[in-house]
Amino acid sequence: MKFTLFSALLILATAASISSCEKSASKDDLSLSERSRPVIATVNYPLAYFAERLSGEFADILYEVPPDTDPAYWNPTDDEVRAIQAADLVLLNGAGYAKWTSTRTIPYEATVITSSSFEGSLIMQQEGTSHTHKSGTTSHTHSGFASTTWLDLELACKQASSTADALREQFPENEEAISGRLEILLTEMRDLDRQMKSVTATLRNTPLVVSHPVYHYWTRAYGLSAHALHWEPMQELGTLEMSELAASQNEQSQLKYFIWEAPPSEENINKIRMAGFINIVVNPCGGRPTKGDFLSVMRNNISSISEAVRQGSSAKTGTP
Repeated sequence: MKFTLFSALLILATAASISSCEKSASKDDLSLSERSRPVIATVNYPLAYFAERLSGEFADILYEVPPDTDPAYWNPTDDEVRAIQAADLVLLNGAGYAKWTSTRTIPYEATVITSSSFEGSLIMQQEGTSHTHKSGTTSHTHSGFASTTWLDLELACKQASSTADALREQFPENEEAISGRLEILLTEMRDLDRQMKSVTATLRNTPLVVSHPVYHYWTRAYGLSAHALHWEPMQELGTLEMSELAASQNEQSQLKYFIWEAPPSEENINKIRMAGFINIVVNPCGGRPTKGDFLSVMRNNISSISEAVRQGSSAKTGTP
């Protein structure tokens, strides 16, 4: 991805204050000349979480994406772009994530692509199908590189390390504190990676159907095989959708699992169950969760898979 040099005129733009829910800059910012702490802008929630954990109290984290919006396809306003351009550090996910960054000016010297250390391991998606996530929203297509890299928790560790490297270079006076926080964060994420490997081991020879094509790195990392649909958890599943599901089934498998991005409606749970699948929620966590944080969402994913495996084991043996 190419970036043009940051225009000097933009240095007069906005900056940072702390939001009510976390150390995050908002549109009601102080001017750059008045702010007391540096600003780190991020394009998705995992990077915002890493930056917050690693920076502690010395910086404000700018993450503007509304909670009900997919950060990968968010289109910021001009004011929001100016706030990002004015940040001391801009953390990008890479892999084509945050489409708007390819059409707007980003300050080259302040920009870090956190997936650059594993660029050769990025996954190219097959030609995608255009669809919308909500009625009335702009359609988009899943094509190019798959971008939810952090669902492979080993890659998430590399992105956290890349974030730490950028922070240490930009703010060398905080190097020791950043390194200490990174060690703690990596320990926690590597433990979750081990748990994820353990809990998904049972699913490795079981066909999965996923509601959305966002699990490429997760399935590759944990040795899984999945067929992707383009469904929303709360959409009405009619004859067309159920026929699509039936066509994706492997009749040789006794157990079948359906992966949702978010909790589906009770009606959808029942329809999927009647089709012979066990429902699982695996939250990709690209956007800010309504409860908890990145690590707690990953823990909930592990618990959801573990419970589904227990259900599958009970169904296979005929025990309650």
